[in-house]
Formats: sequence, C-alpha cells, structure tokens
Amino acid sequence: MLIRHATLDDLDALSTMENACFPPQDAADQEKLAARIEAYPDHFWLLINTDPDKQGVSFPARVEEGPLVSFINGPASQDPDITDPMFSDVSMHDERGAWQMILGIDTAPVYQHHGCGGYLLRRVILDSALNGRKGIVLVCREKLVKFYHEFGFMDEKISPSTRSNTTWHQMRLLLNMDEQSAVEQFGDDAPEALELAHDSISRAMRETTQYIDREEAVTGRIPVLSRR
Repeated sequence: MLIRHATLDDLDALSTMENACFPPQDAADQEKLAARIEAYPDHFWLLINTDPDKQGVSFPARVEEGPLVSFINGPASQDPDITDPMFSDVSMHDERGAWQMILGIDTAPVYQHHGCGGYLLRRVILDSALNGRKGIVLVCREKLVKFYHEFGFMDEKISPSTRSNTTWHQMRLLLNMDEQSAVEQFGDDAPEALELAHDSISRAMRETTQYIDREEAVTGRIPVLSRR
C-alpha cells in the first residue's frame, strides 16, 4: 500500500470514489474536488493498492500507481469548528491553521470493513500532530460517533451544520494542546481527551511504518506524548 497526497491527475478517481461513498446530497462534485486539490493538495491523503498480486478484485477508481483504496481530505483552519461554507469555499483554507478539518473519509466499497480507512486516518492523525496542529475536527452522523471515538475523537454533541437537513455530531481529537488549553476546550472531560489523544497518536506511530522513533525523535515533537 502507498500513501501520498493528491494532484489534479487523480481527479477522476477521487470523483468516482466520492460518488460511490456518499449520497448525492452529501458528495462533493468534481468541480469542488478540483478546487480543493488546487487549494490544498497536501491535505488530501490517498491510500493506493500497489500490490499487483492483490488487485484481482478492485474498485474502478484507479490512479497511476494502482486502485484507489481510500482517501481523506479537508482544509486547515484557525476556526476551531467546522462550518458549512468550508465544504464549498476553498478560500477558507489557512495553511497555518491550528486545526485540521476532515470533510470526507472515503473508502471504496470493496475495501470497506477491512481497516483501510482506519489505517489512513491513523496516518492523518500522525501527520497532523507532527505538523503542529492543535487537533482534528470532523462531523458525522450519530451512528458513527462510537467509531470515531475509537480513534480518540471526543463527541462535542450536535453541530450547527444543516447540510443535507441532517443532524451532525462534531467530533474533536486533541493533538498538540497543554492541560490548561484542554480544560478550556473540554472542561471536566479534559483528562479523558488527553488520554485519548496520547493513545491515538501512540497507536498511529505503531501502525505507520514511515515513522521510526529513534531516540524519541518523533515523541519529542508531540507534547501530548512527552508529557508522560
């Protein structure tokens, strides 16, 4: 498996995947995906099956290296909350933003329920932590709250989002926040949020082979890990 960022050459595959994973009212159309790639290509993470022996059953979305398995995308922002305009207005991306927003996690139907999307999410978590983001924010339907909690995300209850006339929960994972900032964000739930953050980043490091933690070269850059 290969993980890399996006280019406009990937647009057709990403659009095919998006339409397969989301209903029309939720899916980003090709024009929106193209605008996102142009605005923040390094905030797309693509998981690609590069093993020719394991491409027998594959989804028709293909990029240069092989079948597209999963992708995650979203802007960085100084705003701590996801707002509906972020889904269509790419000018809201701020490369120096404290928060990594996730607008979509797509996994090809033939690869679902095999841990592929979760593996890619771990990579996004680790990359965001190493890039100094305070945390990651996403919105999801109630049925997925428990799933994201397993990755360290805290449920901030109902989001003000009105997209698709659906009730959305805003989920937040802390990455680079001290105890006082965590208390300001989560109140009495701050200890749980910090514990989840530590466990989530630690697991991401174990599962993401690109990062080899020699002499704490990585942990020293992530406060939530080095505080112990």
